[in-house]
Amino acid sequence: MPEADVLIPIQIFFQKSDLVITFLLILIGIAFGNLTIKGVGFGSSGVLIAAMVAGYFYQFDPLPILADLGIVLFLLCVGLEAGPSFFRAFKQHGRRFITNVLVLLAISGVNTVAIIALFGIPVGVGLGLFAGAFTSSPALISALQFSPEQEVIFGYGVGYPFGLIGVILFISIAVRLLRDKMAAELRGRSRLHAAVYKLENEELHGKLIRDVDLFQQHDVAVSGILRGLSVRSASGSSVLQKGDILRLEGVPEEVAAVGRAIGEEVQEAFDEHAELDTRSIVVENTAVVNRSLRDLGLRLRFNASLTRVMRANMEFVPSEDETLAYGDVVVAVGTPYQLDQLELFLGHEHHTVQRRVDIGSLAAILFLAFALGGLVVPLPGLGPFSLGIAGGALVAGLIFGHFGRIGNFIGRFPRNATAVLKELGLALFFVQVGLETGQSFVESLDFQAVYYAFYALLLAVVPMAGSFLIGHYLLRIPISECFGVICGGMTFTPGLDIIRRVDSSERPIVAYSSVYPVALILVIALVQGMHLALAALGAGG
Repeated sequence: MPEADVLIPIQIFFQKSDLVITFLLILIGIAFGNLTIKGVGFGSSGVLIAAMVAGYFYQFDPLPILADLGIVLFLLCVGLEAGPSFFRAFKQHGRRFITNVLVLLAISGVNTVAIIALFGIPVGVGLGLFAGAFTSSPALISALQFSPEQEVIFGYGVGYPFGLIGVILFISIAVRLLRDKMAAELRGRSRLHAAVYKLENEELHGKLIRDVDLFQQHDVAVSGILRGLSVRSASGSSVLQKGDILRLEGVPEEVAAVGRAIGEEVQEAFDEHAELDTRSIVVENTAVVNRSLRDLGLRLRFNASLTRVMRANMEFVPSEDETLAYGDVVVAVGTPYQLDQLELFLGHEHHTVQRRVDIGSLAAILFLAFALGGLVVPLPGLGPFSLGIAGGALVAGLIFGHFGRIGNFIGRFPRNATAVLKELGLALFFVQVGLETGQSFVESLDFQAVYYAFYALLLAVVPMAGSFLIGHYLLRIPISECFGVICGGMTFTPGLDIIRRVDSSERPIVAYSSVYPVALILVIALVQGMHLALAALGAGG
């Protein structure tokens, strides 16, 4: 018989790595944060929850250097996003949207300070409750700069879910109660509609678009022509031919009337045949700022179409009445030559959005952030002053975001790339903070947390109610736009989904994105102001 095979035992060891733990928790936290109920979930805060659970059960050691890097990346990207429009937002929208968001934040500050002082809440817990009620990561990071981490994270952990519930309930109930009034406001607007028709009217064969009275009478634009297997953009000098597939844009009733006059509606996907280029262009020419697309006449002037506008962190399809803001990123479609001319008109060729993150520019911005954060300036009578790494990162981001380019270094990256860097920074920071505070959070849970949950509801709902009443009834902002301002002021994007069930136009998004960059920066300053006010009052012992 053959001799039996001999089994040789092999031992495999795994070396513990702090980086393995860090990114495993990020993976688990992101998966948990992406779980949603009707579009609402914990988002990036899922990483914090996963890290707190791991910190409670396993007591992993945090890595302070990763927390510092995370803070810098997050606030740097906040500054880069806000920079293009932050300094000009007060002038462009000051009378309505910015005034309303300032009201929201002012009420929030007074309300928070009053609740902390009256009920004797520890300052760190109170500021954490505020950050949680506003579901604001910048507010959380700001509070952690000068308050005990355990207190701030405890307040944030208690306040976040109840603030989330408070905001959703308030907007849902208000929209339900005001639905009829919102519908009346919507009926008073004209909204663009697009449809595709085949040209069968022989009388229009061989005519220039600008010579066809039918389009002018109904205020309908031809935004594209499919002829053969290629799509071309339409201008006033385009010649129509029988059999052309035309994409018409305008008010739904007018589009339908023109469509019936020229032929029959067809289902045709223009993008499948397009041989045109797409380009993202930053609006920096002050001569076009605050002017509507209809007034600028970009389609007739450059034979190119604007398909989307990205403002702050939101993207929307613009109507002809939409005005351009400084720092907007517009997505245009046309031939390379047409896009070159449009690029020079709207901004500057070298200020187009970079197709990728330039590592040299990112290194320069990070160097400036750490350099500014490390400066210590002695102030007579006040002692040494320093921005710290958080303040340095925010200022560096604002500077590069505002100018777009300093020397050979670029401050405008693709929106998706900036979003990834921001989320990575926040995740790295949340992992380290969660590991450090997980144990103390569970140990601090007691009956007092029930009161804190109630305070979090007040911190979320009272500012929203006050801002809505003043914004709609005093500043005369339409309801859907007023809620857009509120969501932007609280940096609460899921609230827009509730509003857009009633108003699907770009108006709530425009209102949101107009105040979002300002709110990102001001909420950080607000937390610091509340801390100083509470210190002066001697509150929160």
